Amino acid sequence: SKPVLHEDGDHLSLLNAYSHWKKAGSKQAFARQHGLNATALDRAATIRGQLKDLVQQAWGAKQIASCGGPKNWHVVRRALLKGCFMQTARRDEVNQNAYQTLATRQVAKLHPQGVLFRRRPAPPCVVYAEFVTTTRNYLRTVTEVDPAWLAELCPQYFAASPAAARPSST
Repeated sequence: SKPVLHEDGDHLSLLNAYSHWKKAGSKQAFARQHGLNATALDRAATIRGQLKDLVQQAWGAKQIASCGGPKNWHVVRRALLKGCFMQTARRDEVNQNAYQTLATRQVAKLHPQGVLFRRRPAPPCVVYAEFVTTTRNYLRTVTEVDPAWLAELCPQYFAASPAAARPSST
């Protein structure tokens, strides 16, 4: 459903859907209205609570701060890249609607059900959750990231260069 989709990608759309669901008066009705799985959202809330408890116990954190909501979701995108840098892909310079994964150099297209599929121009760099092979290779659950963040956030893996997304040889 359109109100829960986020233009920067699928991860933020999922986070947006979860946030709206958490605030909804009738969670079941909200899920039904937006074509969401209420059981999966309940499970996500349970897992989020468990993760929050683990972080507070393991690191003694009294409180865990939010990124500040939708106006600061670039913070979430940066965190996704930092945690999933091995699952990044760069748009092919010749075939503009294909991507090459940076870790394994496999070629794939954005999955047709993803938020970014119809974006023109396609984002130059993405982080993805799944590499799916059917008759073609697809990147599924994809969010746009700034290519400059690769060298900044993952200098041990990406060389600082104008291309900024070529794995270093170390």
